[in-house]
Amino acid sequence: MPASGMADRRLDKIRRRVATALSSWNDPHGHGPVTKTGALKGVDVDSNGEVKIAFTPSRPHCPCCLLDLAKMRKTLLQQKRVESVHIEVIGVLESSRWTKVINQ
Repeated sequence: MPASGMADRRLDKIRRRVATALSSWNDPHGHGPVTKTGALKGVDVDSNGEVKIAFTPSRPHCPCCLLDLAKMRKTLLQQKRVESVHIEVIGVLESSRWTKVINQ
């Protein structure tokens, strides 16, 4: 099998694992799966196992949302072949501070 075919299969597997984990992740305030609430603004996965997520918390500056995003990141890092996860918080004041804390 050509190297590009193997890379494509690997990328598909990583994407499926990330999609499965995110689809079962519920908003901490009971609004349902984050994939259905509109909070998840974008997900990018590359063949090196780097995952980048853009996310808007349902309640800006809520401590449980911050803790939940950090927990989500740790859960994604436990997925096979996921090497790094960066969650970018968008749409809230001081989003850079949230992003920094979550990705420590």
